Amino acid sequence: MRLRLSALILGLASGSASAEPMLIRDVTVVDVAAGALVPEQSILIDGGVIGWTGPAAGAPDAAKVIEGNGLFAIPGLWDAHVHVFSSPAEPDTALPAYILNGVTGIRDMGAILPLADQRRIAGEVEAGTRIGPRVIVSGAWVDAPPGSWPGMFLAGTPDEARARVAEIAALGYPAVKTYSMLSEEAYVALADETRKRGLPVVGHIPESVTFATMIAAGQAGIEHWDVPRACTPEEGAMVARVRAALTAPDPRAALIAEMAGHNRIVLETFDEALCGRVLAAMAGARVHVTPTLIVADFYTGKRPAPDDVRMTTLPGAVRAAWDRPDFRLEAMTDDLRALAAESIALDWKTFRMAHVAGVPIVAGTDASYANPFIFHGFSLLDELDRYVEAGLRPAQALYTATVAPPRFFRLADQDGTIRAGQRADLVLLTGNPLNSLAVLRAPVTVIAKGRVFDRAALDAIRAQLETK
Repeated sequence: MRLRLSALILGLASGSASAEPMLIRDVTVVDVAAGALVPEQSILIDGGVIGWTGPAAGAPDAAKVIEGNGLFAIPGLWDAHVHVFSSPAEPDTALPAYILNGVTGIRDMGAILPLADQRRIAGEVEAGTRIGPRVIVSGAWVDAPPGSWPGMFLAGTPDEARARVAEIAALGYPAVKTYSMLSEEAYVALADETRKRGLPVVGHIPESVTFATMIAAGQAGIEHWDVPRACTPEEGAMVARVRAALTAPDPRAALIAEMAGHNRIVLETFDEALCGRVLAAMAGARVHVTPTLIVADFYTGKRPAPDDVRMTTLPGAVRAAWDRPDFRLEAMTDDLRALAAESIALDWKTFRMAHVAGVPIVAGTDASYANPFIFHGFSLLDELDRYVEAGLRPAQALYTATVAPPRFFRLADQDGTIRAGQRADLVLLTGNPLNSLAVLRAPVTVIAKGRVFDRAALDAIRAQLETK
């Protein structure tokens, strides 16, 4: 009989929630928001919530005590762009992989599974009957017909866009996600309707929409790093040609042909001063960006060795699928690889510029079994490493995955701090992550809504994943 992973691990005492108050004694609390350390602290957890924090010497009594012995405590990590419901069995192995990596919160940005199943699974995590991170179900994606993925809401006209927003609001989604093929007219109508209903717009910037239109429409968040196309005086002309392509007899083919040359145009006409003005406007409008820089690794050929933990904990069927030839890579000529390398370098440059300009960055990966070599859980740590490689300090990169996400989502019980009243999502580390993110890769203990996964429990999760 095949046992569900979550049920198996929850049988371990160390993987269960304490019914009585629990004290974590003598840790250094990492105040990521302030970029500071508060040593010799204790944290009381009661009912999945932080009940008290303060000097270890004045800690209250508790039925259960975890001796910190100088470990570093950080707020749990977030991956703000995943697709954990992109296949029926995916949650069973994907959700535990997040806990294994200290990721205690995720935002799902588009799913194939029905909404009722998404909510049921998220509810099982909250109830403690399934191992996994907190799940924000936010993938109400809207695209033009016929749609790019199954399960999309489709809108070919402004009236249809308004109707789709009404449906999404009625279903209770916390946001509306725009997708790439929407027309400018449908996009503007969608943004207007969401504003009337008090819902934020997040997602792709449709290819037929300029950044100026996006900012004016009030889009709250951008998924993926699309900024360079706004950093050329050719943006208007490129968008006009995209609009024309969308009216062609075969719009998809016409659009692909048009988009093929955009990277080269951007590289040849990049205007740093213009880019600075665009980024300043985004910062002023508080447009958040989830960069998913890790996605580019696929096109550069970066992939783990077969014995890497990221591969060994992947379901065998997924490993086999990812090992098959991919038409996108087979089409990569030497010229295209060189173009990709130049485009990635420009992405990193504009990413650094965005950070300096004050554009809010929210860490995310686009993890999904449908996206080869972007791993649930593991790739969030890779993504943060990319931010450091691109020019952020470790403390700044950590902020994007701890403080920025819950504040962007406006969660009532989480703001990326470790203090009384906050949800008890924590990670205990052996070293100071403000100096080096390497310590994130070997968490000592992960606490998700008060449920404690010590090193033994984490190793058990890994072992079970390696059998799938």
